[in-house]
Amino acid sequence: MNEFTAKKLGEVIAFCEVFLDTLEKGSAALQSMYTPAAWHEYKETVTIHRDSLLDVADKSGSKEIVEKKISGTGSKLRSMRDMYVGEEWDNPTELLEWSGFFHGAAVVHYALLSGAGTKIKDNSILELTRVGLELHHKLLSQSEELLHQTGIDRG
Repeated sequence: MNEFTAKKLGEVIAFCEVFLDTLEKGSAALQSMYTPAAWHEYKETVTIHRDSLLDVADKSGSKEIVEKKISGTGSKLRSMRDMYVGEEWDNPTELLEWSGFFHGAAVVHYALLSGAGTKIKDNSILELTRVGLELHHKLLSQSEELLHQTGIDRG
């Protein structure tokens, strides 16, 4: 695995970790949006997905590069999220608006890793990026639908 691929791997792992952190910090509002069962499902799915990505990192020979990117990208994402959400962790609309930025950004990072996985013919990376892309597309679409309904309800 070259440095570019290792960095992209670290970035998508950071997206997983920040999403898990966001699920916890915004638990009440997010459970009201997604339902408690869906919230728990997302938490479990993303935890398993992150652990699978970490396993690829462990076997890559580039763990130091991956870990550095996890830390740096995670800090950037948390900073952007915290600036955007502010003190409104109990506001479902604010969290949904943030999720549009977040899941869209996750999609483009997974696309980069998917391309790298294609180049190096790494089936583990290709399968994990397929799963990650599906998840973030689903969450982005769900956020769009919920925000549309919020607009109808409040407009």
